[in-house]
Amino acid sequence: MKKKILFAIGFAFLGILNSYTQEPTYGVRLGANLSSISSDEIPEDLEDSRFGIVVGFLAELPITEKWSIQPEFQYSNQGNDDKTLRVDYLQLPILLKYNFSYKFNIHIGPQIGLKIWEWEDNAGIEADFNTFDFAAVAGIGVNITENVFADVRYGFGLSNIIDDQGIPGGIDASNRNIQLSFGYKL
Repeated sequence: MKKKILFAIGFAFLGILNSYTQEPTYGVRLGANLSSISSDEIPEDLEDSRFGIVVGFLAELPITEKWSIQPEFQYSNQGNDDKTLRVDYLQLPILLKYNFSYKFNIHIGPQIGLKIWEWEDNAGIEADFNTFDFAAVAGIGVNITENVFADVRYGFGLSNIIDDQGIPGGIDASNRNIQLSFGYKL
């Protein structure tokens, strides 16, 4: 009986999604990051933020007139300004987007990052960056024209990005970043 009820709810949910006739849209984003590594163990002279780029692709999948899901695939420079604390990621944010109007929206969701580059000589420290980074992302966006948009986002790291196996006592550090980007929807 429970399976039948669950099946009926799932079927109704899919029917609601399919009844909304708006098609998915696709696009590209290009912007700037201001990022830093948040940690009590990083010396004060290494705390300066890093300016980097973010570039990616997106799909906006409408659920209703106001709600949509926006998965993205992007490249992002992160870390601190000091070259020994720089790391680059391929990231997959999956955002739940609410459109207040045609012009303005907010979005929030999880993001997973895969490290693809780090500075090779980490100042003689026996630590490296972990392969994966998990973060929460929140932002606001504006549609400038039918195809051109801009958004600003804040990324809050939820996982320790330092592989501290070789460091006595360990190091706790997470990414933080602000992104400003412009995009074009096809």
